[in-house]
Amino acid sequence: MLFHLNLLHLVLFLGAIAAMGLALREIRGRTMRHGHLFLLPAAATLVALILLLFQLAAKQPPWMLGAPFALGLAAGAVRGATMKLEVDQNWHLVRPTSRRALFWVALAIPVAAGFEIGGAIVGPPGALVRLAGAGIGLLCAGLLVGRAAVFVIRLARAPHVDLRRRR
Repeated sequence: MLFHLNLLHLVLFLGAIAAMGLALREIRGRTMRHGHLFLLPAAATLVALILLLFQLAAKQPPWMLGAPFALGLAAGAVRGATMKLEVDQNWHLVRPTSRRALFWVALAIPVAAGFEIGGAIVGPPGALVRLAGAGIGLLCAGLLVGRAAVFVIRLARAPHVDLRRRR
């Protein structure tokens, strides 16, 4: 262990970078397949699970970690229900239109990973920073998972919009 870091911190860092890259792809407003909408919540969930693992190993109460995730899940479901969604039912393409909030949520995921890594480098005095990072990461993962869960329901019933590129 170098600077109180282990291999899970490397996976955490790579997961946060992957989540940011996936979010930037969606923020650009490009048309994507249905399955690509769920890659970002999967990456954010991976980051949140690693943060959760670190906090449970530090003997933090589970309710302190479940509350931000549940709050994020509810807020993400509301956000997913109110977003405008363009869906091409023939080619299974989708284009979410509201992207400003996604930018801030996606930016908070690497910040949460940075809090965990920075707190681990500092050592025992960084326990509160690590807890804050876990809370932020779980809140963001909840937001993205709630949004994706509502998208699953909405994709089947959304009206058809032709999203193919014209040549």
